[in-house]
Amino acid sequence: MDVQDQAARNVKNKHSLRNKGKQSTGDRKPAFKTVLDTPYHVNWPGVPPSTSNAILKDLTAFFSDFVKKKELTHPPLSDEQKRALRKERREAKLKDKDSVTLNPEKGKDRENITTPESTLLGINAVTRDIESGQSSKCKVVIACKHDVNPSRLLAHLPIQISTLNTQHKRSVLLIELPKGSEEALAVSIKLKRVAVVGLTENHILAETIRRRLEDESKYTLKAPWQTEEGDPIYIPTQIKTIETTMPKDLRKAKEEKKKTQAAKKERILAYKQTQKLK
Repeated sequence: MDVQDQAARNVKNKHSLRNKGKQSTGDRKPAFKTVLDTPYHVNWPGVPPSTSNAILKDLTAFFSDFVKKKELTHPPLSDEQKRALRKERREAKLKDKDSVTLNPEKGKDRENITTPESTLLGINAVTRDIESGQSSKCKVVIACKHDVNPSRLLAHLPIQISTLNTQHKRSVLLIELPKGSEEALAVSIKLKRVAVVGLTENHILAETIRRRLEDESKYTLKAPWQTEEGDPIYIPTQIKTIETTMPKDLRKAKEEKKKTQAAKKERILAYKQTQKLK
């Protein structure tokens, strides 16, 4: 079989299992499939609107006061002062790589006062603290679950916090705020965005927020499959629905599949015969 015959055969037999989905997208309709889901789920604890709004008000007031005090003690730098400070830092690095700053008074990194004391801001900062295990400092984790897109960016928090509480005998609380909270927090502390806030045991608001919760144990997530105390717990079966597609005409789709498979077998047999002739 020469190259031209091979090319002609490939053009004639366009049916392929590899691009089957692309060819038949117009002949398919949406469908939903129910399957068994993993039982290792930890759900977000639902917070009453009155409680979540009160906690949001506490946080925004705290951040606003922090910003006011920061501006009094460390007034914003002018553009000229910023350029001078950058120049001073560059010169310090050139003279001595181990030197942080030349002027101790200006040497305090202004970034260090961006975050209030005993507070962790941002998904990465809170996640790193939770992953540290026994040395974790977080006591309360507050997340703007409804404002984060995609939502899977915060999907790890319930399972990680429950693991921390179960394995290390901790009692870290997880609280979700209402929609629009991320912008409110960011405006109050003058940052671009604040999706997650972590409060340590010594934070001034930690005890206030705990008192606002009717049942603190509801927000102290635990992973039942990780505990070794008592009798084993049987987790109920979890069912989830997957959105997929299916052929509009099942009989026609089956016939086309049979034809495609038969054509494939013929091509394989033809190829084997050509190999024997060689």
